[in-house]
Amino acid sequence: MGGTLILVIFLTTLILFFWGVYKAVKTQKTLYAWAMLPFFLAMGGMFLI
Repeated sequence: MGGTLILVIFLTTLILFFWGVYKAVKTQKTLYAWAMLPFFLAMGGMFLI
């Protein structure tokens, strides 16, 4: 059960990251860069563990 939750969180973070990169590049708006925040938080969390 715990593994499934981690997988869902990982996939959601990954999708948000690539969606944010795509939208930020396409529209040249920095607002979409906030979609990358969960990815960087996850990276920081893995570094601290």
